[in-house]
Amino acid sequence: MDRSNVADLKALAPAAVRDRIHLFLEFAEGKPRDVPDPYYDDQEAFASIYRMIREASEALATRLAARVSTPDSGQASSTI
Repeated sequence: MDRSNVADLKALAPAAVRDRIHLFLEFAEGKPRDVPDPYYDDQEAFASIYRMIREASEALATRLAARVSTPDSGQASSTI
């Protein structure tokens, strides 16, 4: 997803949830950044971008796990 995709999604989303739309790499790096397209590059470029995506995935999973394990209503949450 790139910045134009984010802009399109934010334009379509209800105002109350627009702040929840982010570039994927923002989860890993903490700053907005497009995922580069390695199509015309060599195998090392694909490997580098794979690592970027893996790191962002792990950071997002950690963030989501923290949200699930922190009850906001005083009740334990279920992961089933």
